Amino acid sequence: MIVQLVFSGLALGSMYALVALGYNITYATSQTVNFSQGQSVMVGAVVAYALHVGAGWPLVPSVLVTLGALAALGVLVERVAVRPFLRASSIAWLLATIALGIIAENVAMLVFGKDARAFPSGLAVRPWTVLGAGVYPHELLVPAVGVGLMILVELAFRRTLAGRALRAVAFSHDAARLIGIDVTRTISVAYALSSVLAGVAGILLAPLLNVSATMGTTIGLKAFAVAIIGGIESARGIVVAGVLYGIVEAVVAGYLGTGVREILGFALVVLVLLLRPWGLFGVPTPRRV
Repeated sequence: MIVQLVFSGLALGSMYALVALGYNITYATSQTVNFSQGQSVMVGAVVAYALHVGAGWPLVPSVLVTLGALAALGVLVERVAVRPFLRASSIAWLLATIALGIIAENVAMLVFGKDARAFPSGLAVRPWTVLGAGVYPHELLVPAVGVGLMILVELAFRRTLAGRALRAVAFSHDAARLIGIDVTRTISVAYALSSVLAGVAGILLAPLLNVSATMGTTIGLKAFAVAIIGGIESARGIVVAGVLYGIVEAVVAGYLGTGVREILGFALVVLVLLLRPWGLFGVPTPRRV
């Protein structure tokens, strides 16, 4: 049983990390967080389901169109719920992004319905025997794609012009402007990328969790918990924290129940905030006196 729980936790934890990486990207570039990130997970799953299952499109075109829609959603969130308040030096973006998430969830509920629906996958039908435990191939695919995508994002940040622009903006807005980088547009790109990462998580998790209008709320909260635990400014810390959080969560739920899982998970967030507000892998920011 423990092997099966570990594989299940690894799949879920890698998706927490992927969604949390979106928090890291937007926070690094703008010192803001998209609190509708969980709804981006839901939109990814719902749109992919509507195209692939509802409209009968092949899987690959369905995924590509879905990711394009997620990028547009990220830009919309930045322009409507973040940019106006950043210009006014207001933290109202926090409530604005939450409000957009609630709107998105309720629109999905009206259009898609309240019932959860199964997302078909040939890799989630017949389990493989791995170390004596039954594991669906899809549970192996999810962390493989998640880790591969996180590595790809890291390489893109270091080796592409767009990635270097994001890093420059994360370092200093003023310095980035001096070398000709459009800071506002770069922040918009960061939000688009963050939303796309969440959408990928939604598509990958759909065959394992089923698709519903409310599926993203808890995932978004737990991904933010992972970002806090790992350190919201540390991408590598977020990856480690996400994987460990997912495994511990699955093992605790398997042996002690889902209620205990939620208690321990969010109690850990409070403990980290009390002892290391900058996260386990983060670095404290010096304060000017």
